Amino acid sequence: MMNCWKTINFTKQYGSQRLFILSSLTMLATFILAYVPATYLFVPESFYDNYFIFFAAGLWFIYPLHKLLHYLPIAHLGKIIKKHITFRYGLMPVINIRITEPISKWLFLTATLAPTLVINSLLLAACFIYPHYVHYLIILFAYHAGISFSDMVCVKNVLTAPNHSYIEENEDGFEILLHTHQ
Repeated sequence: MMNCWKTINFTKQYGSQRLFILSSLTMLATFILAYVPATYLFVPESFYDNYFIFFAAGLWFIYPLHKLLHYLPIAHLGKIIKKHITFRYGLMPVINIRITEPISKWLFLTATLAPTLVINSLLLAACFIYPHYVHYLIILFAYHAGISFSDMVCVKNVLTAPNHSYIEENEDGFEILLHTHQ
């Protein structure tokens, strides 16, 4: 038997428009705060603007990669994961992954933080490898920071939960559950 310790309803607590605005501001602030130090740290003789097509592909590919990295830590759960892919405007995939049964707090945090840690680390490492393209890489880094904003809101709410809690997702957000001893 489990009791609900806390319910997080994104629509009621934050609102989709507010989350979008905060995500956009996070993207802008990340670019501003990362670009200036990156240009001093990597100091190439000049920035190259060739291979723009790879940059554009990176902008399109980051979101599906982000979702895939959310999925990988929980892929072993099998049938309790619901996946749904639709295409918005005919081009942009919208991927919904939802867990239908409670999972441990630590597995939820791993699945939530995996894309941020992996993608941002790869983009920052690429800045060292390809300093002439640091401007493209920092834009991708900022874009991904904006995508990850809602994940960080989840993490902030879940980190305060007791260590042995479970997380159950629903249509509006998620619930933090605790075992009751009878």
